[in-house]
Amino acid sequence: MSAFYGHDGAPINWNGINVYGKGFHPYGNDIMAAHSANFKADALITLMDAWVIAPDVLRGYKEHWFPWFPIDHDVLPRPIYESVKQSPKPITMSLFGLKAINNAGLSAYYVPHGVETDVFKPTGRKEAREKARLPKDVFIVGMVAANKGSPPRKAFFQNIAAFAQLHKKHDDTVLYIHALDGSGGHPETVNLPEYCKSVGLEVGRDVLFSDQYLYMLGYPDEQMNILYNCFDVHLLVSMGEGFGIPIIEAQAAGCPVIVGDWTSMSELCLSGWKVDKSETELFYTPLGANQYLPHPAAIAEKLEAAYHNANMDKRAKARKMVMEYDADNVTEKYWKPTLEDIAEKFPYQKADTGAGLREVVK
Repeated sequence: MSAFYGHDGAPINWNGINVYGKGFHPYGNDIMAAHSANFKADALITLMDAWVIAPDVLRGYKEHWFPWFPIDHDVLPRPIYESVKQSPKPITMSLFGLKAINNAGLSAYYVPHGVETDVFKPTGRKEAREKARLPKDVFIVGMVAANKGSPPRKAFFQNIAAFAQLHKKHDDTVLYIHALDGSGGHPETVNLPEYCKSVGLEVGRDVLFSDQYLYMLGYPDEQMNILYNCFDVHLLVSMGEGFGIPIIEAQAAGCPVIVGDWTSMSELCLSGWKVDKSETELFYTPLGANQYLPHPAAIAEKLEAAYHNANMDKRAKARKMVMEYDADNVTEKYWKPTLEDIAEKFPYQKADTGAGLREVVK
């Protein structure tokens, strides 16, 4: 395990596992092959955007590199194609991604993300709201999404504007945003409280944000499950998703979702509502492919439907359908066959990566 974020330098031991740090490259390109040789790994599996990896620097592990990567555009962008085509066989995390890479003339494995369904599970909204100290007698729209980039890929402006339309009609509604609020001036975030005010929403009453300090430290899974149980619906109509783990976590907790009917979101909406692609505008990104900017009115229409259908049927369906993505099921059904196939078809041959056989100090 090599962490390209949050840990530099010598390995640390976490739950009995040595976690290697990154080198000088922000994504660990300069050291991941050496770490693999040090560990005597049979394969190098990377979980990150594939376009940030330069396969040529992987030296002896290039032939044993299996990127597990997202595709969040309408087709496979060229920079991703140029990277993953150098792998013996990459691993996609969505069926949409598998189709996109097949359409580009490449073969790939399919392994979706999984969630711990014994952690993310229904507990009851009343009890959850008491624990989270959230309003009890309102309709809560939750949004768990990273505030990163401008414009933000999570389409915060469009989703917030849509909620403002809902709130204007129904004042017993609250939007909870689990993200950095962006008010601190970080260059990679947008100022969400400022935007909320611009569309007539009062922060602290109509819109609530996660505790900013605890968000930076990381909410534990159990606390996240409490939050998902507080929500009447989880909102994530983003410009594009490579997977969208909060969509699955929310449904595992029995919370229906509102997403866009494009990229991986289409297949992950097991109980809820989808905004049609016809109700978007194309957005051409620096990766050379399109994502989609949803119309706020279209999102507001789905929020209105959710407001009038806050029943237990959709919550029960969400929990039942999401079990396909249970982590143990994903391991048995997808990971084991994939790893067995890799071991059989691409057997590891010791390569000289320049790392030698140096042992990690335990």
